[in-house]
Amino acid sequence: MMKKFTINALAAATMALTLPSDALAEAVIGKQLAELLPTMTSAETVMAVVTYNQLDPVSTDQLEHLSGLGISQAVQFSSVPIIGVVANVDQIQAIAQRDDVRSVWLNRQLEYFNSDARQITGVDALQGEDFVARNGMEYTGKGVTIMVNDSGIDATHLDLFFGDKVIDNVQGITHANALRITGVTEGMVIKNQPNTDTNSGHGTHVAGTIAGLGTMSDGKYVGAAPDAKLVGYGSGAVIAILDTIGAYDYAISNVYSYESPLRVMSNSWGTSGKFDPTGPVALASYKAHKVGILSVFAAGNSGSGEDTNNPYAQIPWGMAIGAGEKNGTLANFSSRGYKWESGDFSMPDGSEWTYNNEITVVAPGVNIISTRATTNAGANGKANDIGAMDEAHIPFYTMISGTSMATPHVSGIVALMLEANPSLDNSTIKKLIQETATNMPGYERYEVGAGYINARAAVAAAKNYDMDHKTTVNNLQEKSFNANAVIEISDKTYEDTIWATPVGSTEPVLPDEFKFEVHPEAVWVKASAMTFANTAKLVLIDPLGNEYFGNMTLPVLTTQMRVAAPAMEGIWTVRVDGITTLSGVAIDPAGATNGPMSPDYYDVTITFEDLIGFEGVDDIEGHPYEKAIQYAVGERLVDGFNDRGFRPDAKLKRKDLAKYLVMGGAVRQYRDLDNESQPQLTSVPKAYKAFAESVSVSGGALKDDTRNQMPIMLNQGGDFDPKGRVTKLDLAYSLVQVLGMEDAALAFDVNSDITVDYKGQSIVLADQNSIPEHLKGYVQVALELSLLNVNYGLEQGPYDLMPTLTATFNPDYRVSRGEYAITAGRLSAQYFQ
Repeated sequence: MMKKFTINALAAATMALTLPSDALAEAVIGKQLAELLPTMTSAETVMAVVTYNQLDPVSTDQLEHLSGLGISQAVQFSSVPIIGVVANVDQIQAIAQRDDVRSVWLNRQLEYFNSDARQITGVDALQGEDFVARNGMEYTGKGVTIMVNDSGIDATHLDLFFGDKVIDNVQGITHANALRITGVTEGMVIKNQPNTDTNSGHGTHVAGTIAGLGTMSDGKYVGAAPDAKLVGYGSGAVIAILDTIGAYDYAISNVYSYESPLRVMSNSWGTSGKFDPTGPVALASYKAHKVGILSVFAAGNSGSGEDTNNPYAQIPWGMAIGAGEKNGTLANFSSRGYKWESGDFSMPDGSEWTYNNEITVVAPGVNIISTRATTNAGANGKANDIGAMDEAHIPFYTMISGTSMATPHVSGIVALMLEANPSLDNSTIKKLIQETATNMPGYERYEVGAGYINARAAVAAAKNYDMDHKTTVNNLQEKSFNANAVIEISDKTYEDTIWATPVGSTEPVLPDEFKFEVHPEAVWVKASAMTFANTAKLVLIDPLGNEYFGNMTLPVLTTQMRVAAPAMEGIWTVRVDGITTLSGVAIDPAGATNGPMSPDYYDVTITFEDLIGFEGVDDIEGHPYEKAIQYAVGERLVDGFNDRGFRPDAKLKRKDLAKYLVMGGAVRQYRDLDNESQPQLTSVPKAYKAFAESVSVSGGALKDDTRNQMPIMLNQGGDFDPKGRVTKLDLAYSLVQVLGMEDAALAFDVNSDITVDYKGQSIVLADQNSIPEHLKGYVQVALELSLLNVNYGLEQGPYDLMPTLTATFNPDYRVSRGEYAITAGRLSAQYFQ
């Protein structure tokens, strides 16, 4: 428990002793605090977090030292050697000099909120006083009704109050086990229930993410579409096929029963297995689609292996939603599709469809704070809630992660689009969401679909502004690139048999895993097996120990086991696990078994996809940057020209830099919207206009989660200058902006030296005075991250015994296309840090 006292009161009450430890030369100053200290005056104070190099709590001696420094306000903990102190610059420096202090950090605010999700996707940019001041209105989901098909909604919560926000709350009693009635009966519902989420809390959390009012948090944890209306359909803690069909039945029957038609159904549930267009959920959701209800499905939380996508999410008239981190990357637990799986089928009305086992789009799904049900047994952040939000908010909100949390955010964004254009049909909504998504570098379409959802651009597209921007989305342009990696199925394979049991192999001959070697040319490793009467999944383990989990087989759904992973040369392992999680709940939290399953033999086949070569870059063979260019092409960080050349020694043009930053730097697509300011780009060719716009407006970088940064590229004398050449200084600025590190660059003291480290030696740039003051911080950050390099040299005077090492940045040096390919690879590596 955390308590707040004065230092003297703490000192009198504390009797803990400090464990002996090796002395530290000086404490580590946390990055945020180190950046802040140079900007503080001597009178300013901050809350700093001091961690001592011990296991016992802070001792009396340590408290007395703090008191002796004049510190009178602190927050101490009862079991850990950490204390928060309100201190000035001199006091912080004195604390850091103590041998027993391990680190001093800034008590920075954690950003684990629904408000963060709203910012990174651009929902905030469509709402609020500033938007209203410019446009006379805002987009909040008015006129749209959404069904939450889940465990129910606790509409006694003031954020979701029954009769106001939740206009219909139904308890479904369709499950055969609940009915227990002999003969034929209709599905039963109990209507007008204030609380239908009595034993889970999952649906209440989902509902708040869609349209919660934020009443109990003074507007802090408001949903994506706070003026949308909600209909709850609760199936309780356990959901079965009949429950979901009952929900669809109710929705279809009541689509026009409300003041605003029911247009969206949010489904944060599913299973494993293969998509079956003949199944009941496929049919029910199709009928809902025919009456105008869009099904938004969670992809699932089965992890990083291939073919873990929720089969119900693969309906081509619906959407499959993956979960993203709030830094723009894909959550490790988020399920993936299967790269090569596609199929044609028809529906009873004769319509022809094609399904693809892939994600549609990714939305924030990690550490999402939303409404807590009164009886919250399952959907509960537990200890993670403490510290993530104000203590006063914990009774009303909880923090959970999952594609279940990403899905309702997308449902809310759909409501914003429908408010902007009520005539949109489901197919157009899905298309526009995909065509406005932000690229996610390093991920393929089956993993992330089109990319990270962009609410602002989606609403602008819904209003028919600037409809030529699909070109910015890599995963929708796979056949339009000039340069491509050529990948083929390898002729190398491995086959072996595994004997798997919950507690490891008990078979005297066969092992419970087998090892195989991955060759250098491989880019993908795939494992497959069959089981006809077991619940199991394949697991691949790479040479570094990273595990990739495949789909869970269920005899009634699928008997095919598959898993795939990015290749890494070396010795790999494959094994078989049983059920490890069920609906996100650990079956064996202690990890004592491999998960429940029946002992069985598994004939496992290992196959590979190999990199054969590259097309569209015929002029790079033997070039010093050949490998870097190949990597950048393969990762969609750069592209060649339509004459099959890359021109590695040609100087990089600004229009091409704009395109490559949008392709490989996770830059949000820009579209004109209402009275928002528009960049003036009259000189930019039409083919590059969408890219140039996106890098020329504020808040463009996905890593800039608050969307407050300056543009990613600066105009040249009031003009974009598309044919202008890119300098190292231009790159330093743009790369730092893409990584969302503007604050770090601007915190740099322009009166300080720009330095670079070389083998422990700090060298001042010899040409730092040629760098404009407002860009010095960008150069410093770019050097610290090793995004750009310097030229080293030796200087020696006529009487010097030893030469002096020098470093120059050459800010006006014009970067070649080959050199940018190297830089793009470095940027890609930093993006995931």
